[in-house]
Amino acid sequence: MNILVIGATGDVGSEAAKIAVAKGHKVRALVRSTSNRDKLGEAKSKIEFFEGDILDKTSLEPAMKGIDALIISIRLTPGEIKKGRKYEDVELTGVNNLVEVAKKNGVKKIIHVTAVGVGPQSVSDMYMAKHQSEETIRNSGIGYTIFKPSGMFKDFQFFHVPNVLKMGEAAKWPFGPVTFHMNPLSHVDLAKCMVDALTNPKSANKSLEIGGPDCITQGDLLNMIAKEAGIKANYTEGVSKEQLIEMVKANPQKSFFTAEQIKDFMNDTILDHKGIKDIFGIEFQHVSDFVKKAVPAVKAAMAKQQGK
Repeated sequence: MNILVIGATGDVGSEAAKIAVAKGHKVRALVRSTSNRDKLGEAKSKIEFFEGDILDKTSLEPAMKGIDALIISIRLTPGEIKKGRKYEDVELTGVNNLVEVAKKNGVKKIIHVTAVGVGPQSVSDMYMAKHQSEETIRNSGIGYTIFKPSGMFKDFQFFHVPNVLKMGEAAKWPFGPVTFHMNPLSHVDLAKCMVDALTNPKSANKSLEIGGPDCITQGDLLNMIAKEAGIKANYTEGVSKEQLIEMVKANPQKSFFTAEQIKDFMNDTILDHKGIKDIFGIEFQHVSDFVKKAVPAVKAAMAKQQGK
């Protein structure tokens, strides 16, 4: 199958591209001239690269010719925000452009990633753009599978692990409630399912909320990190969602997320992992396995940074 990956230099997209190459698919990647392709590893030599921008439809045409399937794994980065781009630009206009050019070129399948909780009830610019992109794909007439993940290990490695290490023997988490549930998963496992969905009839034309095998609270995660780090911390208290929203409203410049975005994504989520496993048949990584690898990796990175 001839596949075009959008977001092939990101965490999920790069894994999807590598897995697709390993499975014998012919893979193309749409990239910017400045994109760092290192995450693609040895697969780089087997991927055909096209330079372009999802906001420029004419730049999509060469990459899309002869393509059977499209994998979309995009997100608005802090760098793009600094340049003035908005969620609507990337996750709505960009997806609309991709779908339009895909239809023109006879693409038969689209694999797309949004987030659990995205829907018509969404109130933030981020989640409304994601919802509208889902609707564009569902109404396109092209076969699709939309994945809606519940928390990603990579985000924990970026935020939760370093903050637990910095806070030491704490009992209160100042960044939100400790009681809400989630089914987090590895970006590698998500990528495996995305590539499998290209040919798996069980996932055809479905929007799938997807999570890992462990349903845990945020407090569970924090305590697992602390235990692995050898820190005597027990996170039994947090800041309520309502308190956090008021804090962000009072000092919006200090938060990466807006109050509306927090309303959308900080919700109690308990997913049916068995249903996902029945569709894709893979063994998902457990949170405990992730924590065992992430804590020493973050410790080493922090020590290296302090030594500079």
